[in-house]
Amino acid sequence: ARAALEGEQGLLIVTIEQLAARLAGGFLRYIDPDDLNTAVAKAVHEPLGELDGIKALPGFQRAAAASLSKAWSAGLTLDAEAEAASADEAARGRIDSLATLERAVRAHLPNNQARPRDLVAAASERVRHARCIFGRIEIQGRTEMSPVWRPLLSLIGRETELVWVSEARQAPDWLSASGIAVETSPKSDPSIRAVSCAGPRHEILEALRWARRHLVEGARAEEIAIATASPAHWDDHMSALADAANLPVHFIHGRPVLSTPGGQLAAALAEILLRGFSRSRVVRFAALLRLRNERFSALPSRWWMALPDEAPLLTGDRWLAAVAALAPADAAGDVDHRPLLEQMIVALRAGLTEAAAIGEQLLDGHALAIWRKALTEGPPAALDVTLNGLRADDGVEPAAAIVWGPASALAAVPRPYSWLVGLTSRSWPRRPSEDPLLPDHAVAARRLDPLPVHEADRRDYRTICRMVTREIVCSRSRRDSEGRLNGISPLYPRDLDEAYLARSRTPAHAAGASDRLVARPDEFARLPVAVSARNTWKGWQRAELSGHDGLVRANHPVLIGALDRRQSASSLVKLLRDPLGYLWTYGFRWRAPEETDEPLTLDALAFGNLLHEILEAAVTGLEQGASGGLAGASAAALGQAVRQAAGTVAARWEHDCPTPPPTVWKRKCEDAIDLATTALTMPEDPLQGQRCWAEVPFGGMTRTAAPSGAARTGLPWDPETEVIIPGTAIRIGGSIDRLDLAGDGNTARVTDYKSGNPGKPPLQIKGGAELQRCLYAFAVRSLVAGRPQVDARLLYPRAGGTVLSLDDPQRTLERLAGFLNAATESFAQGRALPGPAADEAWYDLVFALPGGARESYLERKRPATANALAAVAPVWGEP
Repeated sequence: ARAALEGEQGLLIVTIEQLAARLAGGFLRYIDPDDLNTAVAKAVHEPLGELDGIKALPGFQRAAAASLSKAWSAGLTLDAEAEAASADEAARGRIDSLATLERAVRAHLPNNQARPRDLVAAASERVRHARCIFGRIEIQGRTEMSPVWRPLLSLIGRETELVWVSEARQAPDWLSASGIAVETSPKSDPSIRAVSCAGPRHEILEALRWARRHLVEGARAEEIAIATASPAHWDDHMSALADAANLPVHFIHGRPVLSTPGGQLAAALAEILLRGFSRSRVVRFAALLRLRNERFSALPSRWWMALPDEAPLLTGDRWLAAVAALAPADAAGDVDHRPLLEQMIVALRAGLTEAAAIGEQLLDGHALAIWRKALTEGPPAALDVTLNGLRADDGVEPAAAIVWGPASALAAVPRPYSWLVGLTSRSWPRRPSEDPLLPDHAVAARRLDPLPVHEADRRDYRTICRMVTREIVCSRSRRDSEGRLNGISPLYPRDLDEAYLARSRTPAHAAGASDRLVARPDEFARLPVAVSARNTWKGWQRAELSGHDGLVRANHPVLIGALDRRQSASSLVKLLRDPLGYLWTYGFRWRAPEETDEPLTLDALAFGNLLHEILEAAVTGLEQGASGGLAGASAAALGQAVRQAAGTVAARWEHDCPTPPPTVWKRKCEDAIDLATTALTMPEDPLQGQRCWAEVPFGGMTRTAAPSGAARTGLPWDPETEVIIPGTAIRIGGSIDRLDLAGDGNTARVTDYKSGNPGKPPLQIKGGAELQRCLYAFAVRSLVAGRPQVDARLLYPRAGGTVLSLDDPQRTLERLAGFLNAATESFAQGRALPGPAADEAWYDLVFALPGGARESYLERKRPATANALAAVAPVWGEP
């Protein structure tokens, strides 16, 4: 950039590798890193001796390319090293394997790409042409040079004018014996400050505040730099805070590709191939694909809304069936988008082994380039690792922006204002480590890496301090991102008075708009969002009720809409015991996301569903068989029916639902079989001419998606018949776990299975938490002709089995109707307040309550809540 601004003519700017290749002549050039990675990816499929055991591991290809590059830069010949290590069998085996890998890699490289020592040998033979080709040569911005290039520089220095432009940098010691001229300039005398920050994010925030201050005071963006020894640890903080500050920041080392649109698309594809189909993964991939690939741009933005809610869609076949069932046209026109979706699903169904072909078929442009690069860095199974390590140019012009990157880059081209981040004992200098493939016992670390990273970090720090002209700020974090205390770097200027910067301090110059509001609390306090937050917090601290606790305008449409629905036993429990949760669930329609990944175990709800499905399949099978139904079946027949039903249900779950690992899943299925067998074999008097049904729908709640729905015939009533609780306007519906009905229709038995442990008897409605028996008994009496006498019971098969019968269903229903009317009227009047259910350990909506609600908030509001819900509160004390 400087050469362009100064109008230089005839100036050639090259790296040392390009210089050697130019002098070597022909079409020779240095090995391209991308070509090296590709060659390594091909070479690992060949026999490599000792390395065969680890060559398939994620990260091997990257490590192999790095080890070869180190050996080449050090000028080592691996075959010669193996010969020299003949006395050490372990070292010889490892070096031989790497030499084999090197030969395989070179065979897959383009013929014109040469190793450094080969370039040096070819260039040395033509060194007499150096003056004619180059004229005067200046080496700029370097603090060191790899040993492999040093002999060539000495030869060139004898043929033409060669100058090492050191400026204020400390020249390397080997230059004095090379005969190369060195140009120096006086050391700069910048102001140096030392600051202590709370943590890594705070450190970057303070650096951006400092950059903003200099911009305000007249400095240009191209005069400001922020650097550290290895910037990867701070990249996420810098990316987020720089964007929020709206400052032009160039990432010298590139931004992570996962922060780019193309990288996100590649990551979404990798997620499906690595972890399998799921609704959320495919929908996310399709949403990104339609934005990044013109072929799929015709997909509607919300096509997935038409997918059935209950379908888990965990396989390619189920996705194809779901897509085929979609309407042929979207809401915007008559274009059938199903072929595009089918094309996408068919490609994805090929699986991880066809990752390269899938990428070529579905991706294009930047996303395809990223995908190809990731597959050359490692095997498909390591895509999540390789994608995470890739970087891309951020497109910001460095000559007109603040730069952020490694200290080595800043040491090469210093800027007048420089902030050095991360001067802690762990970060700067970095700790040296052995090469993973050529450890110290195979090749001495000093020979393999003559310019170790810890020495380079010290050298870069000294260079920056000598070269920066105006100001240097050295910062450290007192604690790391996990809260541990950090040690202080030996390079940190301890002789200076350290500025202790608190995270909550008010800066003179804010980094961006959000930082400015934090720095000006009076201004922030006037914003509507701040006023609302403050009023909410104050409302939570008072004992009186307010709109922040759930008081809503009477007859609000959301309230009326939540009440004007067909109620279930579960929804009425919420209405009685947790009006606020009822509003969230049935007014706002909040739902927990469905589990799509394989769980480690089955939670209580999933296990209960599994048990209910096994019982349903077993009862239905017995009733449709020739054994005389459930009432006439022997214990052996019952056990056999349960096991057959469990096999069918388990197979469907494995196909359609996320299930735990095989060992855990088998154990859970056995538990469910034991409980189901106990539930069906408990002693009970059969009814005269008894018939049984399982999962009997009523009140319009037909379970059309149930696996045995097509086989359920001869129901005792029309499942679409409306059921209204007497004395109320509440319509109810649901599904009765098991119904036993006498042949004459005068006697019935309603059973509700519970997979948990029984409460303390006598258990009736349990404070409004157990309504199934009462509601189901009423539904049976109202739907079966002759209004039979109903025995309504809860059956707990654990611990040998416990049956709890409802004492007087009719009287209980009458009392319950009064409570439900009171709850409905109270809710319609706008008293959607937290009830006793909000204080229970299992409460699934606790995230929406104030922090620490159980410890303080609910206790503080309890008296006022009980007073406001006085007409409903008595039900909470019912046995």
